[in-house]
Amino acid sequence: MRKLISRRGMVGGALAGGALALTSATSAFAVSGGRTKGIVRGFYESYALRNLSASWDRYIHPNAVMHVPGYDRQSWLEFDSKLVAAFDDLAITVFDQLSEDDKVATRWQLGGHHTGPFLDIPPSGRYASFTATTVDRIEDRKIIEHWADADFTAFLQKLAA
Repeated sequence: MRKLISRRGMVGGALAGGALALTSATSAFAVSGGRTKGIVRGFYESYALRNLSASWDRYIHPNAVMHVPGYDRQSWLEFDSKLVAAFDDLAITVFDQLSEDDKVATRWQLGGHHTGPFLDIPPSGRYASFTATTVDRIEDRKIIEHWADADFTAFLQKLAA
């Protein structure tokens, strides 16, 4: 039988010099969940470095599957490289993350000033942003599957307005 120990019990036992044997189904999950969330957060935050080829090598599995119509690993990299090039101050902010097993759901926002051509839209100097929710599955410490939900049309309309 597993014995669950509260934080108070752990601290009290440690202060009293007692040995602790902590076994909990949630302990392993918490470590795993933190690790997978860190991988996904690291990927999105790496956009600030503006070297997406290095980011892809570090965070995106070579056999990654994109569950976004019309995209595979290479076309996703090419598209996002054009996006980064068109916004000198592009930033991604991670708002929320939830993880379960090997999947991480992330709500984030991308924004910046449009300073270069992007999808045949000339530089407007306008600030544009969009919020997205993504789910990423981790395997071998890299993103192996990616799902995304974002209102990219509204983002493009802000640039072309």
